[in-house]
Amino acid sequence: MLFVHLSDIHFKKTEIGQPDDPNLALRSDIIRDVRRMRKEIGRPADGILLTGDIAFAGRAEEYAFAYAWLEEKLCPEAGCKIDDVFVIPGNHDVDRNAEKDIAQSMAREALRGTPAKDVNGYLRQWLRSKLASGVIFGPIQEYNRFAAKFLCLLKPYIDNDGAEDLAARPFARRDLPLNDGSTLRLWGFNTVLVSDVTDAKERMLIDPAAGQIEEEDGVCHMVMAHHPFEWLKNGRDFQDRCERIAQIQLFGHEHTRRVDEGKYFLRIRAGAMHPDRDERDWKPGYNWIDVTVDGADDKRKLVVKVWVRQFETNDFLAIPDRNGKPVWENSYDLPGWKAPKITAETATTEVSAPVLESPTMTTSAPQPPPTIRNVTIKLFKLKEHEQRRVITLLNLDRPGDREMKDYELVVAAVKRSETLGVLSEMDRLIDRTLAGETL
Repeated sequence: MLFVHLSDIHFKKTEIGQPDDPNLALRSDIIRDVRRMRKEIGRPADGILLTGDIAFAGRAEEYAFAYAWLEEKLCPEAGCKIDDVFVIPGNHDVDRNAEKDIAQSMAREALRGTPAKDVNGYLRQWLRSKLASGVIFGPIQEYNRFAAKFLCLLKPYIDNDGAEDLAARPFARRDLPLNDGSTLRLWGFNTVLVSDVTDAKERMLIDPAAGQIEEEDGVCHMVMAHHPFEWLKNGRDFQDRCERIAQIQLFGHEHTRRVDEGKYFLRIRAGAMHPDRDERDWKPGYNWIDVTVDGADDKRKLVVKVWVRQFETNDFLAIPDRNGKPVWENSYDLPGWKAPKITAETATTEVSAPVLESPTMTTSAPQPPPTIRNVTIKLFKLKEHEQRRVITLLNLDRPGDREMKDYELVVAAVKRSETLGVLSEMDRLIDRTLAGETL
C-alpha cells in the first residue's frame, strides 16, 4: 500500500478562494511535487492519510474547500480516488465559536481537572451519555460532516435511543489488503475530546479505547493521532500499546519533520502542509509512505519506505535519512502467518445478495461492484431531499432516524443497504438521480 501523508493543512476561511491567498502558489507546488513523486516511485498512491487540522477554525466553508481540493486536485495527481481518503481531527478542526459555550467550558475544566489515574473512567461515562457526549462532539460537528463522506465519522458509544450501539465509535478504522493477503489496519484516534486556546502538553485527552488495540493474526497496525503522546494527559496506555503492536505511528500538530526509527516501530511526525508563515522555521512538507510485506510464513517482514518531502527556497526536496539516502527504509519482524486457502467448496458457499429490480438494468460490460465507501461518496453528492428519496424508495429509513443528523443518516442508510443486500440498487438509484432522472 502506497500513501500520501499530509497534516496541518489549515484551510482558512478568509484566505481560501482568494487570488491573494498566501498559500495558493504553495498548494500548486505541492500538487506538482505529488505528480513528480508519483512518476519517480513508479505507481499511483492507494490512499491519502490526513492527520488532522484540515480546517483552520472548524468552519463549513473550510471543509467545502478542502473536499473540492482533494477531489479535483490532490487525488487525481496522486492517482487514487476520493473515497480512498482517511482522516482524523486536529485542534484546528474544532469550531472555536462552539467552544465558547458555557457547557463546553465547564466540560473541559472538569475533565482536565480530573487526576490522570481517574480520567479514563470519567471519559467512559461521558462517551456513553447522550447528553454529555453531545457536549464533547458538538464542537466538531462540521468536521464530522466532512469526515462522514470518508466513513471516518466519530460518534459516542450510544444510538439515538440511548442504548449502546456497537457500530458507533469515537475513532475511525479501516482495513486494507497488503501484498501477501494480510491486512493493514488503519486506526484514527481523536485527541481533541477537549480543546481550546489553552491546549498544551499533558492537557489533551484521548478515547480510552486507543489503549485497547487487539492483536490479530495476519494484521499489521498503523495508528494515526493528531497530537503526539507527550501532549496526552491519559496517553500512557495508548503509547505502551502502540509501541508493542503498532508498527507504524503517524502524528501531526508539531510542525517538525522527523522520522523516529525504532527497533519495533516507525514513528512519523508530519510536517505541516500550511505552517504559519510567522513560524521561525517555516518549512512546509508532506510524506509518501510505502508499506509492503516481504517473505512468507514465519519469515515475514513489514518493510516501510518513507519519502520525506520538504519545501526549501522555491521547491520541494527530499530530506535524506542519516546515511544520506533519499528513502527512509525500515523493516520489522512479523509473526508467522499463512493466507487461508480458498477451496472450491468455500467459493461455492458464498451467496450473492439479492437486489431490487431496476428498469435501467442492462447487459453491458461488467463494472466493479459498488462498495460502501464509493456509494457513500456518491450519496453525499445529492441534495438532502434527493438523499431522502433514495433512502425511502429502498425502505432504509427507521423511526429513530428523526434524531439523526443529516450526515449520520446518510452513513447509516448506506450501511443498512449493504446489510439488506440492496447496495447495488442504491448505487443505481444515485446514478439515475445524478443523471437528472426523476425517481
